[in-house]
Amino acid sequence: MTQTVRQEREKRLPVALLVAACCVLLLVAGAIVAVPLGFFGFKDDAPPKAPQGKQGIPAATVQKTFRLAVPAGAGAGSYLVVPGDGSADSGQDLYLRFRTTPAGLKEFLTSLDKTTGDLVAGDAGLDQDDIDSVGLPWKIGPEDHLAGLSADLPEQGDTVGTALLTVDETGAAAPLVYAHVTV
Repeated sequence: MTQTVRQEREKRLPVALLVAACCVLLLVAGAIVAVPLGFFGFKDDAPPKAPQGKQGIPAATVQKTFRLAVPAGAGAGSYLVVPGDGSADSGQDLYLRFRTTPAGLKEFLTSLDKTTGDLVAGDAGLDQDDIDSVGLPWKIGPEDHLAGLSADLPEQGDTVGTALLTVDETGAAAPLVYAHVTV
């Protein structure tokens, strides 16, 4: 009878090991699912990423979305698109910076139904605090070389957009345009 009991135990041992291995795997799988859910109190303490601006002039589709026309030949451009939060009242924003010529500036202002005569000297439509609020590294020049304006964009569908402009005229032959457009 002792021989039979020993044989019986030898048969149960692999089954017990298999059951134990399955339980361990289930616990590991449960931990993999529970940790991202914060079950164990883990938190992601990494600060949210600041939006990253893009180098260059925005694509034609972006310009069309924001109802503006960056003049041909504009250079040293960079921009950032900040999407809205999804609510009906929330629009999206475009922060744009580019260097152009006096003729290019006139062309850009014409796309906003404005002229160079509408620019108000010393009045920055877009200020440094607005640029800093979205984490862009741009620095607007001294106030005595700035001119700015605010413009309503032509209506598209049921939305009206706005544009805040600041033009740094430090280099009169190559003005630097800063814009914040919301649609």
